[in-house]
Amino acid sequence: MERDDDVQLIRRILSGDDAAFNSLVEKYQESIHALAWRKIRDFHYAEEIVQDTFLKAYKKLPTLKNHNQFAGWLHVIADHLCIDWVRKQKPVMQSLEGTRLEEIEEFSYTQHLSEQRMTERNEYCQKLVKMLLEKLPENERTVITLYYLDEMSTKEIGEFMGVSVNTITSRLQRARKRMQTDQELLDQEFFGHLLSSNNLKENIMSRLEEIRNNFNSFVEQVKSDPTSKEGILKEVDGEIDAVLKSEITSELVHLAVDGIYPYMGKLGIEKRVSLLRKYMDNVEDVTERYWAHKSLVDGLAILKRNREAIEEQTLLYRWTCKHAEKYVLRTISYLGTAGCWKAEGRLDDWIQLYNEASEHLEKPEVSDYSRCSFLRYGAEVLRQNERFDEALLGIEELERANKKQGWEHYFHFWLSIRTNRLLLYSKQEDWERFDQVWTEVNTFLELELKKLDADFPVNTYELFGVAHNIGCCLVWSKKYNEAKRLLQVAVDIENYYKHSCFMLAVSIWASEKNREKTLNYLKIAQDKHVVNTLNYPDSLYPTFLEIPEFSDVKDDPEFLKVFGK
Repeated sequence: MERDDDVQLIRRILSGDDAAFNSLVEKYQESIHALAWRKIRDFHYAEEIVQDTFLKAYKKLPTLKNHNQFAGWLHVIADHLCIDWVRKQKPVMQSLEGTRLEEIEEFSYTQHLSEQRMTERNEYCQKLVKMLLEKLPENERTVITLYYLDEMSTKEIGEFMGVSVNTITSRLQRARKRMQTDQELLDQEFFGHLLSSNNLKENIMSRLEEIRNNFNSFVEQVKSDPTSKEGILKEVDGEIDAVLKSEITSELVHLAVDGIYPYMGKLGIEKRVSLLRKYMDNVEDVTERYWAHKSLVDGLAILKRNREAIEEQTLLYRWTCKHAEKYVLRTISYLGTAGCWKAEGRLDDWIQLYNEASEHLEKPEVSDYSRCSFLRYGAEVLRQNERFDEALLGIEELERANKKQGWEHYFHFWLSIRTNRLLLYSKQEDWERFDQVWTEVNTFLELELKKLDADFPVNTYELFGVAHNIGCCLVWSKKYNEAKRLLQVAVDIENYYKHSCFMLAVSIWASEKNREKTLNYLKIAQDKHVVNTLNYPDSLYPTFLEIPEFSDVKDDPEFLKVFGK
């Protein structure tokens, strides 16, 4: 009945009856405000999103083909506006695919490390949630999933499942009661290796909160005045050192290593290495021990302490073979450490270690994500070192491994496969096969952009990934005009992501020599780099010098000024 009412109101609106639109506003404004408030947690900004939602809906109403779908269509518009608002408030998500030059590879690789750590943590959380949900009867599991994960109301769930609100409420209560008995198990699984006692936890949490608050104020000051960074970092450094002189706990180490030191450039990475060496040997928990040793290897690779990185990676590999087989493949899956082996003239030794590790691919302890990451990085290292036949075999093996289209990481590796193919075919000058892959990804991109323009649901992370990564491939293949279009899409989606801005500047300068636009995007990229995490090197200037497209302006005063030179 309600949908029939919507249809009648929409017909009146399209006939010029604006009063009918007021009826739709009154009907849906509370639910739209509730959605916006859940997403952004700010009552007044939620009110602005409600206004923008109805304004956009009014303008686009003639494009809605099925008037029965108005309610869902309206909520999609609101959801997109919330996503846009959140992106403007927070640092953007970082993304990575393989690169052409060594400096750019390291520059991008450090961004990827934090993403991979988060992926590992999310995988672990999801396994625990799945374990608890699987204990519920199917009807209760469905209700819990819709209510907590999809954020639907009991009324919306009832309509979706065709049962009364009372029935949904009863199922929720029963499911909660069943899950309460498993809460202690969840706490032990997820937090057990971090907390030793309630008193220690309370003390640690208090100290962590104080450090976080102080550091956040430092970061905000740097964002408003990037020139203040050096002085502020000295203050931060002194405060962290003072805290770490007392007992070194896992919470403090994680905060310093993952939350503070990444902002401090080379100094922060050196301090990460020093702290992790002290911490690593005193950790008994296998997962924590692996994280610490892996982070140490990463830091040494970024600092180009090649021999130390090789030694530690080899030790970590042997340790995981003996104590943590599920992590064996991940110890090899790093572009940065492969670069260390190459720099020491030992690339063949790395390939031998990689082939040895590949014997673990089918072990049941190994996750699908670890398996695909291992194959991906192997193919990338082989491609970058012009072992094209071996690289192509690796890409094909990755394609076979990434066969579950419903898998949460499917798109990530789907895109990696196509990125590697484009770069490989470009290097071989096999333009026929290059064009086949380019046509496939461009078709995907155009379809997603049309859906976005029509306010249909779109996974903007996937859309950004294609636009950014394929755009970079096109730059490296000297197809600058196509690259410029894709990178502009990436910049628009991800609120001026620094890598997209930098590569957009490259494509603009190479294709049209537009000084003003090029300098503008270079400045945005540099400013973002200064206040972002894992910003080593401390400036984009070394990367600028390595880009052949900028060879004619490497001594240009206006370009040098962007990088503080």
